[in-house]
Amino acid sequence: MTLTNWLLIIFYAILSSSALMLMKAGLANPSFHLQVRPQFSIMLSYTAVVGIVLYIASFITWLGIIRNTTIVLAYPLSIGLVQLVLVATYRLLLHQRLSVPIVLGSALILAGIVVLSRAS
Repeated sequence: MTLTNWLLIIFYAILSSSALMLMKAGLANPSFHLQVRPQFSIMLSYTAVVGIVLYIASFITWLGIIRNTTIVLAYPLSIGLVQLVLVATYRLLLHQRLSVPIVLGSALILAGIVVLSRAS
């Protein structure tokens, strides 16, 4: 796998993780009501909207990744990196404690990423 593909996967992981964190934070404190139809409405915040925009950007990045990379490598590498970025964000930015299963699972994911990166 090329350096460009690795950089795209890392960029995707950062975008996707940031989007998920912002959407979660934004949906906890909604500030406006979006009603598409009488049967469908949702409470949102500007933080959640930024998260949605970042998620769309991560999807566009994902399209670039799968265009140039084997899907059997790109998918587990991307999902694994997203998980690791989420765990790091959870710990470093939110100052939350990590349980032993989360730490062990993250170590296994990291080991899997190392093994898969050798396959490319």
